[in-house]
Amino acid sequence: MGALGSAIVRALNTDKTSPLFRRFSVPGVPPEPSQNLTIAEAVNGLRRSGLVGKVSGKVLLSGPLSDSTDEKSVRRATSILSKYFECVRSAHPERWEAGRSAYVAVNPGIRAHLALIAEIIDYLSAKNDVDCFTLKESEVASRVIGVAGPVIEFVRDATDEQIKEAFSRKFGEGGVKEYTYFLFRLVRNNRSDFGSEEFVRWIEQSESDRIRAANNSLLTLSENLTNFVIKTLKAIHGTQRLPSGEQAFWEIGIQSLPVRKKAFEKQQQDDEERRRPKEGYLDIVDLEIIVKQKENWPTFEYVFNNPREGDKKNSHYYLGWLAVFNKLRNIAAHKNVVRSYTDEDLEFIDWLNSEVAPKVLEGLRQ
Repeated sequence: MGALGSAIVRALNTDKTSPLFRRFSVPGVPPEPSQNLTIAEAVNGLRRSGLVGKVSGKVLLSGPLSDSTDEKSVRRATSILSKYFECVRSAHPERWEAGRSAYVAVNPGIRAHLALIAEIIDYLSAKNDVDCFTLKESEVASRVIGVAGPVIEFVRDATDEQIKEAFSRKFGEGGVKEYTYFLFRLVRNNRSDFGSEEFVRWIEQSESDRIRAANNSLLTLSENLTNFVIKTLKAIHGTQRLPSGEQAFWEIGIQSLPVRKKAFEKQQQDDEERRRPKEGYLDIVDLEIIVKQKENWPTFEYVFNNPREGDKKNSHYYLGWLAVFNKLRNIAAHKNVVRSYTDEDLEFIDWLNSEVAPKVLEGLRQ
């Protein structure tokens, strides 16, 4: 799959009629300013999209851009992708040629468009009973471009500021997914039945009052938990300065050197004018280490020991909920990352609000 994807990308890069001609940097050769795309990222996009096949167990299944041989697959995929990306390019040639600074012909963008092509083909197959495996290259490209019309129009008509707002700062897998979902949403605005189940769930959650409430409750609980731990440590160990120069609650109450070191390093990395005390840089995962400390546990046990269904019986600590909470808190805190809650997640958040949050507030008021 990697070799086939690489052959397709290299063909797009060397074909003078391709809109991606000489747009990919070549390993070992200093890139020109226009060569801001990387072969590895495009190959990764092809593999993840399933356009030229996917592995199911130990079986290699063909994709809608595949053909009977690898050589024919390269020609078929190159032809269809060239036609599609030519429409994107010709919608606004200046943006396409500008590369990185215009946010269209960039690695996350190429990968997002590949995912969009795959989703459109799935949509056409389900909606119109179209077998894209058997259609000619020109027919596949024409049908895909027809559904992708709103995306082409956005690239053509949006202002530079709108393009920047939609497509800039898209890095890593989360950025690719966010870019992809923006393209999906453009199509869905015209076709209400378009999009994968995962995408539809994300749409529903992004417009849900319950999800907004869940986000708020997770972020509030995160802040309250940290404040409660710090307040309690100060009450147990005091704030007097020790010979080391550190306050007692910090040095005695937090005996884990890695926890203290990490918080200090995060503090030093912050802007000086925004810098908070070291304890303000503790993470949720650090709290578990702190509260389990022998001298601390008796005071923290009431708030933190929260058994859940499925937990091992007669355990000394019931802190498994903290790891789940931290995972969900990250979803709430990183709104730029396209992630959604499952029904099980929402049930867990309800449990937090009824079983944990009231005890934390009680501890803060004491």
